[in-house]
Amino acid sequence: MAKDVVEILKEIGKVGLNADGSYTRNAYSKEFFQAVDVIKGFMQELGMKITTDAAGNVLGVLPGNKPELKHIIMGSHLDTVEKGGLYDGAYGVTGALAALFALKEKNIKLNHTVEVYGFNGEEDALGGTFGSRAVTGLIAADNKLLNEGIQTYGHTVEEILACKRDLKNAKCYLELHIEQGERLDEKKINIGVVSGIVGIVRYKVVAHGTSNHAGSTQMFRRKDALVGMSKLIVKGNELCKKIDPDMVFTVGTITCAPGAKNVIPGRVECCFEMRQLEKAKTDALIAAIKAAAPEIPDCDFTFEPEMYAPGVLCNPKIMETLQTVAKTNSLSYVVMPSGAGHDAESMGHHIPIGMIFVPSKDGFSHCKEEWTSDKDLQNGVKVMSGALELLDKEA
Repeated sequence: MAKDVVEILKEIGKVGLNADGSYTRNAYSKEFFQAVDVIKGFMQELGMKITTDAAGNVLGVLPGNKPELKHIIMGSHLDTVEKGGLYDGAYGVTGALAALFALKEKNIKLNHTVEVYGFNGEEDALGGTFGSRAVTGLIAADNKLLNEGIQTYGHTVEEILACKRDLKNAKCYLELHIEQGERLDEKKINIGVVSGIVGIVRYKVVAHGTSNHAGSTQMFRRKDALVGMSKLIVKGNELCKKIDPDMVFTVGTITCAPGAKNVIPGRVECCFEMRQLEKAKTDALIAAIKAAAPEIPDCDFTFEPEMYAPGVLCNPKIMETLQTVAKTNSLSYVVMPSGAGHDAESMGHHIPIGMIFVPSKDGFSHCKEEWTSDKDLQNGVKVMSGALELLDKEA
């Protein structure tokens, strides 16, 4: 009997459940590998050949009728953020397996070999999208975070670099995911056909002021780095909305020194993060922020590039296929970019990719309130299994 995605997710939901209803399955944790064991059980039922690697990834391979054809790969991640939700990541893995169960129920055996990955470390561990970057060779041997952290998990850098695979035999990569935003839910749209995954640009921005006594330094004499940084952050928000309403600007970390209640801050460091599919727009935003900085009298600023993860476009033909399947199943859809990063991004640097979004109730994700209805989960699987059938008819 076919295994429904809700049923498979229910089994995953027994692992890493916290008392408050949230989930924690950190990279390489006991709970993560318990989830891997759950997935292995369903892969075995499908008759898949199962392997794991030093990066913590689990891979199930279902041979096709024509082994000479390139493989269709699906997947997502099994780890969570601290106190996250049930659906982020896990839905992509369970939905891929449910799509194969649905085809099996209809006695359809594909010509292409199909692979399903359950990736490790997509969240912040070791830089994010860790497992898929290891598979696609996007981790450098001199990566500082890897060198400093991987021994914690009982592995060496060499073992992680050895996880890289040759993707010449891969036709494409497909990923199911909850939207992690409110657009689909708000507009009551069944399916999001993802056009691309936005690029992420981060700068270390430091405000240099002058520390002094908080009681005896008159206001007009102050060079308060925190006041200056606050003004620059507000300016960054204004400029972002003006340049492109679809671009986002976030300051999620702030370090204030010397950090005493009775001392004027002399140095404040922040991370300025910008996300947009087109790098030209994030470049325009940081340029505008830099141009505005000298107008703030409270302090001086320095800007240092910290990270750039280029955006990845989804394959137009795969997008057309997903739209066709949605129409066939009388499901409403919209073409939209992904503002969050995904394992599909790693794969997209090497092979064609396609992503399917389903609604997130009220846009919640990365928290215990994360929720997607059973019907929406099943709609995503319908599109995935239908896409598999259509893509399988191609060489």
